[in-house]
Amino acid sequence: MVKLAGSYEFDAPKDAVWEALQDPEVLSRVLPGCKQLDKIAENEYRGEISIRVGPVQGSFNGSVNLSNIDPPNGYQMDLAGQGRPGFIKGSGRLRLDGDTPTTLHYDGDAQLSGRIASVGQRLVDSTARSLTRQGLQSLDKIIAARLEAVAPEPADSAAMRLSRAEALSNQSPANGADSVVPQVASQGEKASEESADDTARAPDPSHQSAQPDVVTPSTMEVGINVAKDVVTDLVQEFQRTYSGRSVLFILVGFAAIVWMWRQLFGGGSDAQE
Repeated sequence: MVKLAGSYEFDAPKDAVWEALQDPEVLSRVLPGCKQLDKIAENEYRGEISIRVGPVQGSFNGSVNLSNIDPPNGYQMDLAGQGRPGFIKGSGRLRLDGDTPTTLHYDGDAQLSGRIASVGQRLVDSTARSLTRQGLQSLDKIIAARLEAVAPEPADSAAMRLSRAEALSNQSPANGADSVVPQVASQGEKASEESADDTARAPDPSHQSAQPDVVTPSTMEVGINVAKDVVTDLVQEFQRTYSGRSVLFILVGFAAIVWMWRQLFGGGSDAQE
């Protein structure tokens, strides 16, 4: 049994976080090891994810179902997957609190069977916490990039555009045939400026499905980060279990073993020479 619980704070509006949590394209990018995630029905997804836990590595094919949906506050998620490493079945609850910043609270558990369950509870727990942390950090980057892409135009830029448009509209052409030329030129300049303004204008928020170019960790980087987190957890567990004096005795004992080994085998070699 694997249990996960914690929280993560996003410097973003609640609606933006909720929208990202509903977007399968975003989730496929932030889930470490996710190879594919497709929406097959309302609130139902199917995908493939590759996971490595210690010496056990492989891909899982499974489904994710959302229920008890309360937009934009949270939902329940049930998942099931199987592959060569074994079988995973779990459920969890996501809940959003606050608004800019928005805090995501998560709480869930999963049952493992097969080779992946034989690795050891401590290693599985450390790996699950590391993957969750990395996924939330990637989600934070994508949400920030999406908000930046749809940021409103500064007020001073809008005022400058308006003043230019008013100046062009207030120009009075001269009488006679020559008035056609400045009028056409004025219209051309106005059309050109409007085209340039449209090009520089920020994208419409309704087109947020086009994901920003955000670099998320590669599979190798995810594995390296997991290894670091596992070692950190083991060191902390060791420090909690043993006192400072015990650690000192262990180090001294290890040094004594190394010294004896060198004396027995290294000394023998010197004597023969």
